[in-house]
Amino acid sequence: MLRSQLAPALYFATFRHVTTMKVSLLITLGWTVITSRAFSPSSMTINSAHPQTTHASKSKFIQSQRCSGSRLSIRSSTILHATSDNNDNDNDVVSSSSSLYEKIPSNKPWTFGILTSGFPPQQILVPVVKFVTFQVWRLMMNELVTHDEDGRFIRESFQAGNNPLPLDLPDAVDAAAPKYKLYLGNPCPWCHRVKAAIALLDLEDDIPVTMLIDNAEKASKGGWILPNPSREDIKYAIADELTTGDLAGVYNYCYREILEEGERYKGRCTAPLLVDVQSGTIVTNESNEIMVLLNDYARRKRALEQQQSSNDDDDAAADVVDLRPIGMDDEVDRVAKYWFDLLWNGSYRCGFSTSQIAYDEAAADVLKG
Repeated sequence: MLRSQLAPALYFATFRHVTTMKVSLLITLGWTVITSRAFSPSSMTINSAHPQTTHASKSKFIQSQRCSGSRLSIRSSTILHATSDNNDNDNDVVSSSSSLYEKIPSNKPWTFGILTSGFPPQQILVPVVKFVTFQVWRLMMNELVTHDEDGRFIRESFQAGNNPLPLDLPDAVDAAAPKYKLYLGNPCPWCHRVKAAIALLDLEDDIPVTMLIDNAEKASKGGWILPNPSREDIKYAIADELTTGDLAGVYNYCYREILEEGERYKGRCTAPLLVDVQSGTIVTNESNEIMVLLNDYARRKRALEQQQSSNDDDDAAADVVDLRPIGMDDEVDRVAKYWFDLLWNGSYRCGFSTSQIAYDEAAADVLKG
């Protein structure tokens, strides 16, 4: 029993890489030979040819083996008597728990038995399956994003609303009505930093956020669908195309004056997306540009509030967060470009690469960043 348990355990402990398989087999065979000799009945005698073995030590060893053997026989008989009183189910449990193998279930999944039948030969079957699987995967990756001939991910510009004007501050007459809406999705890291900027700048109440749902099966294009309309959307009669359906519908609606009748937006429907809900147009869908607009909006809002307030609170001014301090625009852009090329976009280049060369190049940039 000990031999049957220790030998497989030692084998699986050493068999961790393909290159060590031969060494593991040799160790396993050696262990099996040693344990078979150590626990066989013939091994219970002392080798008389050993020069350091005396007659007294022989007698003591043989006597101790006889005593232990008698105790073992007593314990075995006790176990046999105890188990004989149990029913057949208990015997099945004992025998199954002591076995290293399990019975084949009667309801196992049906298979063709291709690998066991030997036709087609495994040397042909495995390469063909690998080739077909890789080609299907690469086709889907090329449909999802753009690559060059060497499998490198190319970030195309599907930017909408280039060089947008500064965001309008709330109107004093109708300050409650939302002017803008942000569409963000949790799986997207570009959305993460826009959402973090919203929180740091304390703009949650100024610009409503719609959290998109990642569901490519329900989306007509891309992978984003919209949740149910919020109370504010219904209250202020936001257009249904901006609150229901999927993100592709939002793009189609915002480009309604450009697209011909029945035509759909052909670009990629990406998030984050900042939309002017009153005019039904896209402000921008570039995360860095959105953050610049939000920071400028928060700065002008604070200045307006300070003008309208009669109390000068120096402590409140010290707690103000400015993500793009005046006079540091060039430095902020330089650092953002550095991290974008190496780390932020580098991670995308790793994930979307379709060749080992492209992956190694992107991984090196990520580690450098």
